[in-house]
This record gives sequence, structure tokens and C-alpha cells, in this order.
Amino acid sequence: MAKAQRSRKSGGRRGTRIALAMVLVVALVIVLGVVLFDPAYSYYRKGMGQCVQWGNSYELAAAHLDTVIAQDAALVKQAGMDGGPQQKTISIHAFEQAKSALKTAQGHRDQVTAQESANPVMACTSRALTPKLNAETKREHGWTATLQRQIAALDKAFKPMLVLKDTDAEASKAAQKELEAVSAGVAGFAKSEKNSIKSATLAQLTKAVDQANEDVTKAAPYSVCKRDEDRLYAAADQAVAAHNKARDVDCDVQKCVALTFDDGPDPKLTPELLLDLKSGNARATFFEMGQKVQADGGALARQVSQAGFPVESHTWSHEDLPAIMQNHHEQQQIDDTGEVIGSATGFPVNFVRPPHGAADEASRTYIGQQTGAAIAMYGVDSYDWSDGATSSSLTRKIMAQIEPGAIVLMHDIHPHTVAAVPDIIAQLKKKGYRFVTIPELTGEYPRAGAVYYSRDDILRM
Repeated sequence: MAKAQRSRKSGGRRGTRIALAMVLVVALVIVLGVVLFDPAYSYYRKGMGQCVQWGNSYELAAAHLDTVIAQDAALVKQAGMDGGPQQKTISIHAFEQAKSALKTAQGHRDQVTAQESANPVMACTSRALTPKLNAETKREHGWTATLQRQIAALDKAFKPMLVLKDTDAEASKAAQKELEAVSAGVAGFAKSEKNSIKSATLAQLTKAVDQANEDVTKAAPYSVCKRDEDRLYAAADQAVAAHNKARDVDCDVQKCVALTFDDGPDPKLTPELLLDLKSGNARATFFEMGQKVQADGGALARQVSQAGFPVESHTWSHEDLPAIMQNHHEQQQIDDTGEVIGSATGFPVNFVRPPHGAADEASRTYIGQQTGAAIAMYGVDSYDWSDGATSSSLTRKIMAQIEPGAIVLMHDIHPHTVAAVPDIIAQLKKKGYRFVTIPELTGEYPRAGAVYYSRDDILRM
């Protein structure tokens, strides 16, 4: 009897120890799950986002290089007519340099095309394992970098050849239109900075604007317009550098992020968001739709601008840029949107945010040449637009993908987005981030027709 009782007590103690051990194992698994979940989730989200980003960058860079090669080949043919270069306007050395650069660029383009044929671009979907997404990103990043180097090399080599376009009335007219638009944008920038940068820097900016305007009035030829545009950018870049220095912004060494909000303005949510941003001392950029700006006579857009936040274009009614070009809706969707925003804020539009992130060579070219604006993409998508999105889900996605130099996509038409912003600001501040505009992030004035995905992914075209 005593033995049986002792046995039951011993068994009870063993059962207790086993139960305790099981509890400890479960607790350990939970702790490990919590510890490992965030890095694993971040690894996946970054893999997905970067695959999409660099895939799009590659397609745009490839399309533009094809265009540049065709245009430059025509210039070489024109310069080489009658058995040699037109020595009155172009030196033999410049002619040979241009031909060599064109041959090199075509060779690199052919190499990338062959590599893509051997390794077809895969779909960046949730079904793909993250290592495969990262491998695809690496390929697309490499291809994009190669093509961008060739675009830059052709641009440099063919500068002396641009005088050949001076006799092309259509090309000169297009260059005059672009110069006029860029000059208006730089003049607006000078207006916004008149009280924050040194007078000498502002004077250089004003001088470049005056020269550009004078040459537009004179209907200057193609090469002169391009020279003036380069001078505008050089002066504007100096002003951006002065602005950043005055605000103690240096995204080379600081962790910077550009928050952006699309689809507004919303009569209820946008004013709430402005209060949260000002309370958090956070800079942000608003990409607004023309029809919404027009609906209240520009009052909300003006409120956003007067609060110190740039207001840029998100088309008139959210039509994709390629569809706009195909349907010949450029006037309303792009031009009219720029006009109603400019009328409301007093500043020209410097960026267009493509609906759904969709852009192509035709829309990029139109936006650059007709409006002087750049295209603002993004590298971090909050997915606040997706079904079932919540404040916590979008915050988690942003924090999983965030890295220095990122441009973040959100929308100020969703209550859950506006509700999440204070926490997003707090978490990013805790990680040491500064909130900046896109020019502050990149350290340069936006180039007409260039595409900005992040500080480290800029397609200058």
C-alpha cells in the first residue's frame, strides 16, 4: 500500500515536470517565432518590392536606350553625309567619339538582350521564393545599371552633335517648349526658396531663369535650349544643396525617407493628416488628382501647399499613363491637372506620380518635354489600398521594407492610413529617420522626364 502510494506520488511529479517542460518548449517556440518573424517577413517584403522596382526600372531604361540609339544613329548618318563629317559645325574628333560611343552602346544593348533571352524575366509574385526574387532583382539591377551607363555615355559623346538639330524646326520647337516648362519650374523653386538661401545662390538661379526665358522668346535653336537647360539644372542643384545645408539635411550620411500620399485631396482626411505631419515635424509630398483639386476650387491643395508640403500631379482621374497616351488624353489628364494645381498653389508641378506605377517611354517623354516634370515612382508600397488593409498591416509592411533613401507610397483617402501615420512617424523616428521631400532626398532638382524610385534608383533620361 505504501509502495503504491509512493509510486503515484512519483508519477505525479514526473507528470508535472513533463507538463512544465512542454510549457517551456511552447513558450520557447513562441519567443523564437516572434524573434524570427520580423526578419523573415522583412526579407520577403524587401525581396518582393525590389524585384518589382528593378524590373520596372529595367524596362524603362531599355526602352529609352533603344530610342537614344536610334536618334543618335540618325545624327551620325546626317553628320557623315557626303563622305565625311560636317566640319563647319563638328570636329572630326567629336564625330569619331560619337560613332565609337554609339557602337559601344549598341554592343552593350545586344549583350543585355542576349542575357535576357537566356534568363527570361520572371514574374515577381508571392509564389516565388524570396531567394529567387533576390536573384531576379540582382539581374535586373545589373542590366539597368549597364543601360544607364550607356545612356549617360551617349549623352556626353553626342553633345557636340546637337547642333545638327538646330536646322530641324520641329526638334527646336520641342526643345523650346521643354526649356520654357523647366524654366517655369525652376522659377517656382526660386520663389519658394527666396527667404531660405543666400542671395548669391538665388541670384545665380534667377540669372539662369532669365537667360532661358530670353532664349525661349527668341525661339533659340535646339542646341542653345539644351545648353540653357543644363545651366538651369546646375544652378537649381546648387540651390537644393544650399536648402539642404540650411535645414541640416545630408542624406549621404543621414537616414532619410520621403513619405508620399496619393489620390487626394480628401475634405476630411487630408486636413487631419496635415495636423499629424506637422505635429510629428514630418515632411511629405502630396500627389493629387486634378478633378479633386478642381472640385473645391483648389482650396485643399492650397491648404496643403501653404502648410509647407509640395503638391504634385497624380493625373486628372487616375488613368494609367500608357492608356493616356494611347487614348490621346494628355491634355486633360496631364496638362490640365498641372494647370489646376499650379493655379491653386502658385507653384508649377515638378513631379507626376503614375497611377498604379505604370509608365512607358511615350508618357515619360511627353511629361518631360511638355511639362518639364519628372516621374515620381516609389520603392516602398504600404499596400494601404488593398482589400482588408488596416493601420497595423500597412505599418508592418512599411517597417518591413524601409531603408535609407526610400520613397514610400501611401494614400490620404483611407481612414486606416491617416490613423496609422502618427505611429509610422514615431517608429521611423525611433530608428533614426529624417522626413524629407524627394529633391531633399536625392540632393538634386528633378530632371524633366527622369524617373525617381529612390535615392539609389534614379533613371536620368
